[in-house]
Amino acid sequence: MKCYESASGGRVLVIRLNRGDLLRESIEQALRDHDINDGCIVSGYGTLETCTLHMVNTLTEFPAKEDFVTWDHHPLELLSLTGVIADGIPHIHAVVSDKDGATGGHLEMGCSVAYLAEVVVYEHAGLPLTRTPTDEGPLALIPKS
Repeated sequence: MKCYESASGGRVLVIRLNRGDLLRESIEQALRDHDINDGCIVSGYGTLETCTLHMVNTLTEFPAKEDFVTWDHHPLELLSLTGVIADGIPHIHAVVSDKDGATGGHLEMGCSVAYLAEVVVYEHAGLPLTRTPTDEGPLALIPKS
């Protein structure tokens, strides 16, 4: 385990999205517009009409194989949105549900808002982060030198 700490706080950015806005694309645009390179998505909720999530389906190989689940013109509740932003790039996980159940995974591009969505971003001021390849698998989050 590794932990990284900053003595200073940062800004809070609240993003409101309307019908038809693209979720991930809008978050990335807001990060660029507000020059947020490092932080976390602490909260996200709303409704979606179109959504794609992917999740790993293997444990013993890398890169891991993935399953993609897509809903197209299907009413979904966006129950949770979380992630870490490093080098201006968000790594976002989401949980969505409909009347049949809930599904979680990595948020893909092209997810559109049905009625509204709200996202809260917290900037990690004084803690620049990046991701680097490892022998064990996925990119490791480390302080940027």
